[in-house]
Amino acid sequence: MRRLIAALLSLAAFVFVLASGVKADCTIHVGSRTPPSEAHCHRVGTRSTDEGRVLNVYACRQ
Repeated sequence: MRRLIAALLSLAAFVFVLASGVKADCTIHVGSRTPPSEAHCHRVGTRSTDEGRVLNVYACRQ
């Protein structure tokens, strides 16, 4: 019974790792400059630094 549970947990972890890696078709860029339009980026939020500067967060397709 313990081996069956261990095998099922291992299989579930393997499936989770494979499923979470599917979204690898975009990159995240953080900075104050806007990326070029050829990069097909869209703004997904902002972050502020310790110095108080506001940086934009962009998701770009590869």
